[in-house]
Amino acid sequence: MINETSKKDDKPVEGIIEKSVAGENKPGRTGGKNSAHHSGKGFLPKKLKHEIELVLQDHRDKAAHKEKTVGQGTQDKRATVINGFFSDLFQLGYKIDSIHNLREKHLVAVFNFLEDEKQSPSTIQNKISIMRVFCEWIGKNGMVRDSTQYVKDKSSVRRSMVVKEDKSWEGKGFDVMTKLNEIAEEDKTVALELELCWAFGLRVREALMLRSAAAHEGAFVLVREGTKGDRSRVVPIENDVQRDVIHRAKLLSDKKTGFLGERGDTYQQKRRRFYYVMEKLGITLKDSDITAHGLRHQYMLESFKRLTGIEAPVRGGDLSLVDKDALHVASQKLMERAGHTRVTIGSAYYGSRRVTKLSVVPSGQLPPEDDFSNGSEGI
Repeated sequence: MINETSKKDDKPVEGIIEKSVAGENKPGRTGGKNSAHHSGKGFLPKKLKHEIELVLQDHRDKAAHKEKTVGQGTQDKRATVINGFFSDLFQLGYKIDSIHNLREKHLVAVFNFLEDEKQSPSTIQNKISIMRVFCEWIGKNGMVRDSTQYVKDKSSVRRSMVVKEDKSWEGKGFDVMTKLNEIAEEDKTVALELELCWAFGLRVREALMLRSAAAHEGAFVLVREGTKGDRSRVVPIENDVQRDVIHRAKLLSDKKTGFLGERGDTYQQKRRRFYYVMEKLGITLKDSDITAHGLRHQYMLESFKRLTGIEAPVRGGDLSLVDKDALHVASQKLMERAGHTRVTIGSAYYGSRRVTKLSVVPSGQLPPEDDFSNGSEGI
């Protein structure tokens, strides 16, 4: 049980956090870059850290407002954001000595600071949401209001789920196979894990945890381990590239554990190795403007074209050439393959679903109805 400590009036000390030199800040998500500021780098009193840890332990895997549990990734994210918030607050000069002394002015101070540091709208929104949950945990229900109350410019927390640029490797000017061959020269396992991301639209965690032999079921790959929200899903095998990738993944996987990589390696070790290779070869937003997640985008864009017969909107495709109901069905299939529950999430991969103009569908533009699913959907 955490007892509320003294409520002495904390006052900010000027000049605790020095602003970055003008021109050195990376604008939030402009050109794919994040803010230069990283929360949680500064000092945090031992007592405050202990109180935060007790609260996190007490609510370890509880979802915010649903009777379900959250995964380890969400738990880790919460811990990082909450500790980072108090670290920023402390360095801004607000010397509170207990989490129960948290006030709305502290939220305003930290999120105004992060706004000035050009953190992206999605990052600030996410941090406000996590702090809202944290405040409910410590009995301060309703203290955290709408996110627009904590920034000077409302656009700082207006996140758009509609992608404005092609984030695939191809869209960034890279030939996928050429790049994968370069990676294979450094590490064949990492290259194959990336191929799984490309061939089946997997997230990195899912690719690292895939047991290829067990997951391959006829004309499908069943993705179970490492999924977001523990939502398993089925991804159809539709072409020779996918068949080749899953075949080679099974051959390279450890025969006892079923995983790619060295037997006995933990997920953390596999992940560290994966990102070490990526950074060594310059496959980062900073160095080349591409990431492993770009191969998931690649899969979604290629699948969109297979299902609809046109390029995705983010690649210039005209949605008025596709029947509205057919587009909705295609979007549902794509989101099921990607492991999402809402069709609207698709805009984060292939662009706006809004039809900007009307045009007459030329004869022969759409694939025949029998070929809409490329003959191999089955779901």
